[in-house]
Amino acid sequence: MSNDFFNNFNRNQPNRPVNQTSAEINAFFKKHAKILWIVGILVLLLALVWNQCFFIVGEAEQAVVSRFGVITKIIISDNNHFHEKYAEELKGELTADGQVKVVHGSGVQLKVPFMDKVEKFPDRLFNYTSSSETVNTAEKKQYNITTYAQWRIADPALFSLKLGSQYNAELHLDNLIHPVIVQAINRLMSEDFVSNKDALNRALSTGLVTINRDMVLRGIEVTDIQVHRTILPQANVETTYDRMKADRAKVAQQTRSDGEQQYQMAVADTDLEARVIESAAVSKAGRIRGEADAEALAIYAEAYTADPEFFSFWRSLQALKGAFNQNSTLVLDESHPLWTQLLNWGFGENK
Repeated sequence: MSNDFFNNFNRNQPNRPVNQTSAEINAFFKKHAKILWIVGILVLLLALVWNQCFFIVGEAEQAVVSRFGVITKIIISDNNHFHEKYAEELKGELTADGQVKVVHGSGVQLKVPFMDKVEKFPDRLFNYTSSSETVNTAEKKQYNITTYAQWRIADPALFSLKLGSQYNAELHLDNLIHPVIVQAINRLMSEDFVSNKDALNRALSTGLVTINRDMVLRGIEVTDIQVHRTILPQANVETTYDRMKADRAKVAQQTRSDGEQQYQMAVADTDLEARVIESAAVSKAGRIRGEADAEALAIYAEAYTADPEFFSFWRSLQALKGAFNQNSTLVLDESHPLWTQLLNWGFGENK
């Protein structure tokens, strides 16, 4: 009994001596010992039965329930769509033909006491990295590579029956993933393998389908495979560097060509625009010059009409102004109209 029991017992009987109280307690236990033993045993049995009736599956767990060695139920996460995704490949397997009940979810689960056995497995991604191996591209150029993959236990029942442990799973993956990646690289040219990630990813995606075609039957789904590291053998370093330089030079030349083309187009557009502006300016200047000439002619006509004799004289002076330079001598005949006009204008009134 706990100390609280004795304290309460003593508080209810404060006037009794300690020895008398202890004697009464001992008498109580002796009198009801059989009942107390029965209650204690029942409590232990209930706790044991409760523990055998229920079990808890965590958020990052999945479980296999077996009865006398025969799998009857698996518990997987809500977002596990493995059986729907690979329904064709899983035909005939025990988790796909109704022999095993598939339960989605986590938390508290029921089981038959003393008959059902529960085995739990992680519900997360595992990382796999291979050892370094030498591979050849289509033109027989060598590279040292390590491969990388991510995988998960998607069907714990198939995994438990056919592999049983993470070590066995990675051993099987090692025997399967590396040959598939090697075959994919063997079909690629070294330029695509080194520089063209799209071509490499397409080849690896095809390999991933091949790998999962085998692994899903063992309850595993490989979600990704990649070339983890690529190291050039020393004999290929210079050749590969020269090819990479040539590739970069090709890209640079293409960039320069594109820039030159854009420059020529810009210059042509600018020249065309300048010619259009110049043509418009010439047209406008011609129109203004024509209007000015017409206006000048109108002024000349008006002046001529006002005084034809003076206008004729003034025009003669303009002709002389245009004909004479410094120290020029003009020789005119007496019958020349200009000489007559000059004499008549200069001396006509004085004669």
